[in-house]
Amino acid sequence: MGDRQVKRDIDLKKLIRPRQLATLLHDCASLLGPSISLAVSDETGHLLASYRSFPEHVAPAILESVRQTAACDQPEVVETPLGTATPICVEREWAGLLIATGSLPALDRTRAALTTTRHAVELIADVALAKRAIAQETLERYREINLLYNMGDTLATCLDVNELPQRTLVESNKLIQARWGVIMLHEEEEGKLTIAASIGPTERLVKVVLEARTLMEEASRSGKSLIVNDFVEEERQMPLLIVPLRTSERRLGIILLIDKAGEEGFTAGDEKLLTALSWQAAISLDNARLFDNVRRQRDEIATMKNYMDNIFASIASGVITTDTQHVITTFNQAAEEILGVSAQYVVNRHYQQALDFLCDTPLPTFMENVSQNIRTRMVREISPRLPLGEQIYLNLSLSTLRGSGGENLGVAIVMDDVTDKRRHEKESALVRRYLPNELVDRLPDDLAELGLHGERRTITAFFADLRGFTKYSESHPSEKVFEVLNGYLALAEREVRRHRGIVDKYMGDAVMALFNTPLLEEKEHAWCAVQAAWALKKASQAHYENITPEEQLFVGIGICTGEAVVGNVGAEGRMEYTAIGNPVNLGFHLQGCAEPGQILLCCNTWEVVRDRVQANPVKVVGVKGHSDTTIAYELLGLIVPDQLD
Repeated sequence: MGDRQVKRDIDLKKLIRPRQLATLLHDCASLLGPSISLAVSDETGHLLASYRSFPEHVAPAILESVRQTAACDQPEVVETPLGTATPICVEREWAGLLIATGSLPALDRTRAALTTTRHAVELIADVALAKRAIAQETLERYREINLLYNMGDTLATCLDVNELPQRTLVESNKLIQARWGVIMLHEEEEGKLTIAASIGPTERLVKVVLEARTLMEEASRSGKSLIVNDFVEEERQMPLLIVPLRTSERRLGIILLIDKAGEEGFTAGDEKLLTALSWQAAISLDNARLFDNVRRQRDEIATMKNYMDNIFASIASGVITTDTQHVITTFNQAAEEILGVSAQYVVNRHYQQALDFLCDTPLPTFMENVSQNIRTRMVREISPRLPLGEQIYLNLSLSTLRGSGGENLGVAIVMDDVTDKRRHEKESALVRRYLPNELVDRLPDDLAELGLHGERRTITAFFADLRGFTKYSESHPSEKVFEVLNGYLALAEREVRRHRGIVDKYMGDAVMALFNTPLLEEKEHAWCAVQAAWALKKASQAHYENITPEEQLFVGIGICTGEAVVGNVGAEGRMEYTAIGNPVNLGFHLQGCAEPGQILLCCNTWEVVRDRVQANPVKVVGVKGHSDTTIAYELLGLIVPDQLD
């Protein structure tokens, strides 16, 4: 693993930010004059950035001309009828093109400006590639350490000497995938090597072991690993990796891996990894006498793993350090992005002056507790408001900085922006109020797709109200009143949800429901609402059989279809999901006009479902915003049966 080369992805779009390219093009333009246009394209001619108006069709045409003239080993500035250009080369490979068009100055001046800008672009790309290579190499090292740690932990938990060789071989093959493998252990007092565990066909393994026995005995005797990539068995090349199993006091045996899968041979990196694992296996095999060494090596690997974990955890986190006087000494790029303040502005300044907007939070108290050793480490969350007014949520981890002698050097703050997480939690909690769990689990990760902040769409509003409930509640105990009310509300919610609607709210003894919201879209929303209303009427009638006559209340229902705005309404501390618009107002009014047990539909709803229902027109008066008399339709029955019955 350690010998692998990091793959270079020569893609300017991934290596250089558009803002950087824009800055370079602006600086180049200042050298060439006011009436020129500049652009940078990738190796295919696709524009990545431009300065002033730049026609997109020019780049591919110029690119073809430059490819025929210039090369990456000797990049030149090339003049074409459409403009002047120079190739951008990264690691001697074409990566793109720098193009200038318009009223260009003399060729020497143009060549100098374009060459300088090209060098700047190439330098930035080279630096980005170098950083990527370092990150990839670090990741490989981290993976190796993590694998070794986990494998060492697995081996250390095995105390069965007969099982441990096979487990060691399995773990070795996870680390370095080979087609065959064998572990051979010395008999008592470092005698003859015998097979203790194997992977692969036994007969072939025995042949290889017999032919390679001299090499294995040499590795065991010398304590040095061997890579034999030119080993031949039955006229077939079969690479070998032989690593001794030994402790500081005696030889235990060898690990032999045969024929690395997918590659021509074993590498020094493979040898290094297997050697590290072999030490752990040897210590585990000899743990009766060397248990303390096993624990020490495992602890060292654990420390390295934790160190690498901390490095990777801090890459995306903001890191701020202060000295004992609370003067900021370190302020990384992530902290700049999270807080919207530059490191140049805050470093070498007292944190309360440089980051005064954090002083309105508990941070000063946390700083004092940690710096005075009241608490050596604290993890807290704060919600400051940034200088531009945006409120964010930060997860802070504060700890004391210690020198090699244990002296106090200051405070380290690691911060993570959890604003999106908190917003998502709040919106998810809101959505769960309206939808059953099976639908919530299928919602998108980005709840903004649901239009929670307001969306105009056609919906059907549904209102149902208990008639005579007020009179009933005045003459019965409150416990009984709530029992009766909840019985009817449960029926309403069951039928609304069963017909793909959401219960928006309960208003005393009334229910408001919505069909075809962004939370639960339904093309046949008007029909679903009508079916829910009819099902509620039938369910109420069935409910009467289980209650006393005085508890038998009737439901008046109003339904209206039309365009409304659906989304969250309220203040930051309390938001509710609802709909606003004419169908809501008219639906509520129809419910108020409905007689006990009556279902009234507005004209829009009736037009949609007229072929599926039996209904009679009725006149409704007093509708706000309408003429003196409004035509509605009383639902008498369903021609098309309820599909859910």
